Amino acid sequence: MATDTPTSAAPTAPPKSSAMEAIKGKGLKYSMVSVFNVIFGQTLLFLFVHFDMRPAPANVLAVVISAVPAYYMSRAWIWGKRGKSELKREVLPFCIFVFIGLVLSTGSVWLATHYFPVPPDATMLNPRKLLPNIANIAAFGVLWVIRFFWMDKAFHLDQHHQHGPLDVLLDPDEPV
Repeated sequence: MATDTPTSAAPTAPPKSSAMEAIKGKGLKYSMVSVFNVIFGQTLLFLFVHFDMRPAPANVLAVVISAVPAYYMSRAWIWGKRGKSELKREVLPFCIFVFIGLVLSTGSVWLATHYFPVPPDATMLNPRKLLPNIANIAAFGVLWVIRFFWMDKAFHLDQHHQHGPLDVLLDPDEPV
């Protein structure tokens, strides 16, 4: 007696398992690039504010400048990409997160320094001089883990059925 049993596709790792593999494989490198970028960006922001630039514009400038080495370090060291960058698969997803971080951090910096202004005569040791830095770190901290997984998908779209970077993010059936 023959039974009609459907054949199942090859088992796939559950999303949690795939996420853990991504963290094990690239998490340390991602963290190291992030630590470098936090130190670089925070130093720029601190110096711009210290030399009398208003906090919100100083934040914009620090984020834009620090995004360039962050992109190239991430691309080469974390995701192992060389050669010409692909606009839709690499640059656009990265820039979207930089823009989101820029908006969130600049809004946070503006709010923090609007309600707790940095005195014009504040010395480098005045805690209020660090307020723009604290607001910036808090805003970018929200995006850190999300960006890791999104950029991991965007840089490995060839393993994800050639979807676009936003399609991969929005498709619940795609593995992490």
